[in-house]
Amino acid sequence: MNFAEYQKPRGGRRIAPPAAPVPMRAEASEFLFLRDPPYRAAPSVPDNPRRPLPRSGPRKRFFAAIVAVCAVLASVMPVFAVGDLALLSPHRSGIPHYDEIYDAVYDAVASGKESLDLYDYSVSVDDFMQIYSDLFTTAPEFYFLSPRVVYHTSDTLFAQHVVDVYFTYDMSRNEIEAASAFYEKELDYIVSLVPDGLSEAERALFVHDYLISAYAYDASETIYDVHTMFRTREGVCQAYALAYCAILRELGMESALAVSPKMGHAWNVVKVDGRWYHVDLVYDDPQPDRCGRVLHDYFMLTDREMKAKDHYGWETVMQCDGDPYSASPIWRGVDSRMIPLDGKWYYIDSSSRKLCRSAFNRAGKEEILEFSDRWVLSENSQRYWVGVFSGLSLWQGRLVLNGPGEIWLFDPETCVIEPLYDPKGTIYGSNVYKGELEYLISDTPNLEGGEPVYSIRLDSMDSLFKPLPFEDIPAESIYYPAVKYVYFAELFKGVSENRFDSASSFSRAMFVTVLSRLYAAELTEPAGSSFTDVLPGEWYSAPVEWAFSEGLVNGCGDGRFDPAGCLTREQMYKIIAASGKSLGIGKPADPALLGSYSDASDLHDWAAEGAAWCAANGLIYGGSALEPSKTVTRGEAAVMFAAFAHLTGNSE
Repeated sequence: MNFAEYQKPRGGRRIAPPAAPVPMRAEASEFLFLRDPPYRAAPSVPDNPRRPLPRSGPRKRFFAAIVAVCAVLASVMPVFAVGDLALLSPHRSGIPHYDEIYDAVYDAVASGKESLDLYDYSVSVDDFMQIYSDLFTTAPEFYFLSPRVVYHTSDTLFAQHVVDVYFTYDMSRNEIEAASAFYEKELDYIVSLVPDGLSEAERALFVHDYLISAYAYDASETIYDVHTMFRTREGVCQAYALAYCAILRELGMESALAVSPKMGHAWNVVKVDGRWYHVDLVYDDPQPDRCGRVLHDYFMLTDREMKAKDHYGWETVMQCDGDPYSASPIWRGVDSRMIPLDGKWYYIDSSSRKLCRSAFNRAGKEEILEFSDRWVLSENSQRYWVGVFSGLSLWQGRLVLNGPGEIWLFDPETCVIEPLYDPKGTIYGSNVYKGELEYLISDTPNLEGGEPVYSIRLDSMDSLFKPLPFEDIPAESIYYPAVKYVYFAELFKGVSENRFDSASSFSRAMFVTVLSRLYAAELTEPAGSSFTDVLPGEWYSAPVEWAFSEGLVNGCGDGRFDPAGCLTREQMYKIIAASGKSLGIGKPADPALLGSYSDASDLHDWAAEGAAWCAANGLIYGGSALEPSKTVTRGEAAVMFAAFAHLTGNSE
């Protein structure tokens, strides 16, 4: 290939070609971005009530690596014009033709093009890679664009220029369409939660608190893009910052990323009332994550304030050098979510141990509820943890919060509090996410990570006050939370009015029947059957045919389904994984995780991928063995369905 082949007629400015053909070089490159952002360690909580609660500083990591993030679909376009996004880059002023090249690359990716001719711009390799890198920090909707890009260069005596580029996409067209629908739905859902009439500062605070309460820092440090963060409810600093940008832009506000290569970290700058401020969601969402905890130490700070909090080396054209937003903002010192309701903001003041409300400017502050019970070290102990370890969320116009042993509903109009749920154990936080009550049970607020967060549906308030009718499932049973969920969600019934029988086996027909209920499938009696041993008119005929038509089951071979056969664990893993993939939820299968199970080699080949998917999404229980051929019991099936329902975020 020689240079002359690229000199095709084109509009716009022409650059004179060299006098003689110049050798072409095809190269592939990936830009470097932040891989391991720093995070705040969880505060160490003293057991001495006379000592103040210390706050630990951030634990820093200082290295960067290649990361795959972002993507685009032509139908997914931001609220801001493309040129507006380019203005947010700190590199814009130093690169010739920056705006034109950025716009051309953006339009090409938005249209799903495989290549782009850049000959006319005479852009250097370094400048092009900087523009391409900027795309990942200014366009969160490009979550499936790979950082790997192939380009051709032309060598002259004095410079090397990019002639054309070839893009790589991490998803197929069908996958992009499905991901786009999910991404837009999630954005619309979050935006729908923001009350009308809020000021820009209030909108910024609401979204800040929602993201921190709903999501957790990704300890595996593998989730960088907004789409995956929305799907898994986890992400690193880049994912948090991009999500914040995407949501604020939907709300008509300007936000960009401040990137510090020296810290290996990224956060947001946001424009409020004509001035720019720093917002660092990851530092306000300490790790390990504690359900319901939301800090505000890094919300709406100036450059000077940010430097005083050990942030440095950031790159952004926005100067956050105006006056602080407020000498005493409403969020100062608050470590709970803050909720706007009927013109007031509700929050927990840990120092006074009170639930408070006031106007956004702190006017008319009222203390409306006192947390009288302490979080003691142990039963009959005279020592207790300093602070209030309650979440704060909203459900059907009432506030949801918790004491050490009970979760409550609080009516803001009457200031009447009533019990909502009484789980076993000490509660160190709660939250309502998409109609699901989540709560943390622990022996201490000093978490190590990995503590289970339990959940129960809030579809019917009445169901939460009813005890389980099953005498064989006491409150201290390991199956109690799962059985309570599947029973009141009308997924399972007992074997009798007062017995659940958690130890009995679970048939294949029973499993697909419950699965159809979880899907809320509209079942019709099939005229025929896809399996020789499933006859029309049986109680399981319609669910089995539905599951087959959805691609969730394919039978046992020889045209049989074996409806009365006992379901094995590996069969359950395969069906659940197929269901997760059909719904587009969860993390992808990770075969490497199976190496931690002593009997992984006992899996049949057809079950390995399903088991790997379940392992990646925390759906395998029972220690270090998979026991793939073991029969699934009713209790185990209840645990699986409760966990899978939680993973789906099934709340609408």
